[in-house]
Amino acid sequence: MNTTLTLSALALGILFTTAPAVAQSLELQGLEVTPFIGGRFGGTFDVQPAGFAETRASLNDSVSYGVGAGVRFDDFSLIEFRWTRASSALRFDTGLSVNPLAAPPTVDVTLNQFHGDFTREFPLDEVHALRPFLMASVGATHLGSASNGFTRFSFGISTGLKVSVNSKLGIRVEARWLPIWVQPEVSTFGCGFGGCVAVLSGRLTQQFEVTAGPVFRF
Repeated sequence: MNTTLTLSALALGILFTTAPAVAQSLELQGLEVTPFIGGRFGGTFDVQPAGFAETRASLNDSVSYGVGAGVRFDDFSLIEFRWTRASSALRFDTGLSVNPLAAPPTVDVTLNQFHGDFTREFPLDEVHALRPFLMASVGATHLGSASNGFTRFSFGISTGLKVSVNSKLGIRVEARWLPIWVQPEVSTFGCGFGGCVAVLSGRLTQQFEVTAGPVFRF
């Protein structure tokens, strides 16, 4: 996570040092592509190891990365598609009273998220190179282990800041709230070390993400 914080700080530093040098007005290109890297936090499930009582498990914080691509339909609005990937582990809460030989202490998982986004930018009269923005997104999230996985509906709300270095290059820093709706059903999710885990909860699983990356315009 130190790498993520360093990248975010560097992006913010570049953002504020380059903004004054940009011309007062820019003719932005219609297509934007943004590769990004960041950190993803949070995510708690109700789980039941085979043969034991229901308990809680949480996803470990992890580095995330991905790419987004969007098309402008006016000067301040974009429709985008975004793919995000993160490798994590489902960790049992402290105090789980089960035999550690009969159930796995953690299950390695991979998250792949596919979202359609609507982004609205808000230009600043004083500094045209800086554009705060809000984004709403909706899509699906697949969470998989070595043995199984599931795909669920997810959505997001985010805010951030774009700085234009020139008409074809910029920097984007963003913070996102990304809940995942885990439907109420019992399904085997991960097995190993002599036991299996079933996901039980039917509720929103809260996740948060902070990312930074360059913006390429075509």
